[in-house]
Amino acid sequence: MSVLWKNCTTRGAVVGGFVGLASAVILTIGSASVWEAVMLNPKGSAWFPYNSAAIFSMSAAFFTIWLVSILDNSAQAKKERALYPSQQLRSETGLGASGASGH
Repeated sequence: MSVLWKNCTTRGAVVGGFVGLASAVILTIGSASVWEAVMLNPKGSAWFPYNSAAIFSMSAAFFTIWLVSILDNSAQAKKERALYPSQQLRSETGLGASGASGH
């Protein structure tokens, strides 16, 4: 999202990443693929009805990134928003990227 959305902040990306990771792990453990097949619980006892949690965990992550970024009014967030146009230019054209490779 940070490459495609000008209002994405680092705080939003970090919090959203943790929400996506946690929800993916929790929902995957509760699916039949893990709850029944790996943990050997009885068939039909899985509390998450789908084998893949991606549609839910990705949605939760993107929503959290959006919400936290919109609500973030810190000085760092303002700086990141101001620097977005130059980041977009580098990511889409490569102009100015040679200066960043001296590490």
